[in-house]
Amino acid sequence: MTTLNRTTIIKLQSGLIGILICLLSFTIVLYRQNWFGKGDIFSFIFWSLPLVTGLAVSGKTFVDLLWMVHISLRFLVVILLTGLLSLGWAYCVAFVLGPWFGAYSIPIFYLWVISLFIQFLFLYWRLPKPIIKPTFPKILLGILSLPLTLIVAVIALYTFSYISAYLTKPEKETYLIPEGFKGRVFVIFNQSDGEKPEYENGRRIYRIPKTGVLFTQLKDEQGIINQEYYYISSSGKRAKLGVLDSRDFNEEWTTVKNPHEPPRDSLAIFNPGTMGTIGNSDDKNSKVFLELSVGTYNDIRTLGDFNWEYIDSLQNKRVF
Repeated sequence: MTTLNRTTIIKLQSGLIGILICLLSFTIVLYRQNWFGKGDIFSFIFWSLPLVTGLAVSGKTFVDLLWMVHISLRFLVVILLTGLLSLGWAYCVAFVLGPWFGAYSIPIFYLWVISLFIQFLFLYWRLPKPIIKPTFPKILLGILSLPLTLIVAVIALYTFSYISAYLTKPEKETYLIPEGFKGRVFVIFNQSDGEKPEYENGRRIYRIPKTGVLFTQLKDEQGIINQEYYYISSSGKRAKLGVLDSRDFNEEWTTVKNPHEPPRDSLAIFNPGTMGTIGNSDDKNSKVFLELSVGTYNDIRTLGDFNWEYIDSLQNKRVF
């Protein structure tokens, strides 16, 4: 095996180790939080992949520089480098996500530090010691390859996600909500005794009852959503509702403040497209649901914990 092939394999192994450490540390944090925040896994891995890939590509340059540092300082330098790389990447992700970055329920910065630290040590341990001192142009090229790799990786991931979501694009949907209703709305899918499918101009129609819970025979779908929301009066008149996200609003705990915070008394749909399952996935009585909330931000903040037995009671009483 040539030195070049061996170096490439070591880089690939380091990237695999980096992402595995991310997953392991993420799982440990979730376990300590009683699995609170498990919905962040996809986003966390999405933004971790470019980071570990960037270090895998540019790691040899940093390792070569590390050999030039006195042995007593190398461990400290590794900690400093991994901390700076993680911090810089956290700011980049926060810039892209905006206020949503503060919604992470796990300490992603510290998980990245741990992952990069172990990945860096692996590269230092496995990569061959440079025979000659690297030249300045080679060092500069190696360092610049890091941001370039990050940009290419993010573009590739976004492209893949978009294509994947487009190929699995669900049917367009329209939600008709009783005029004046405020609170949570649930659509329970795959119910043989639920409301029969209804379509209008090629869009699924969900007529939400006053209970806020609709049982439907329609199957749940995943992908890029195309949903419209309306208040509907008793006479059938419709008034379109806008969409807001609770993370658009600033609170004391918000990490990145939104300079364009919407009015807190704006009537809108909040957090649409939230999917989940009532019961265990292997339970034949489990229910796949979609949840959203209707009201102002002040209304949404006062919503208490939802009683899932309420949905079962509605189905048992055949109230649709």
